[in-house]
Amino acid sequence: METDDIRRQVAFAAAETGLAARFGIPADALIPLLFSLRYGGAWSYASENITAVSAVKKTTVYDDESRTGYSLEEIYLFVNPVLLHREGTVRRLEKCGEAPARLLVARPYRVRLGAERIIRMTVNPLAREIRTEELDIAEMAFSGSTAYDIDHELEHLAGREIAGEELWVFRFG
Repeated sequence: METDDIRRQVAFAAAETGLAARFGIPADALIPLLFSLRYGGAWSYASENITAVSAVKKTTVYDDESRTGYSLEEIYLFVNPVLLHREGTVRRLEKCGEAPARLLVARPYRVRLGAERIIRMTVNPLAREIRTEELDIAEMAFSGSTAYDIDHELEHLAGREIAGEELWVFRFG
């Protein structure tokens, strides 16, 4: 590994570490947010004192004329989240962790989530910039993929396994 690469990685890790002090929250509460940034997807974390869920909302910005674009990611961290409302039912395939195959599950189409704190990290690949801010709100609503991910992570926090039917219930047509 080149020296410049090591320097960039150390600086990046230091910036990540600085987020806990900046927002005045325990460093472990940031694990879902940082995992979403590094590995993608939604994550959850629970300790005796705090719970946290991250969720990712993606928006693709595309210019037809130049035929170029980018996907802007908004990663939300909910500290001590509470599910306030679920609406609708969407059947979908999901796989979690070391499960051998995906399961057919039912998820809400919309969720409304409350939290003690909500932090938004906006990742702009075009500008190569990550902006992080605390939102001055106590709840948010999501639909579609982001809602499914939140519901899935709340199951983890509740200590429940993902419930659904095995892939083998499908038939080839």
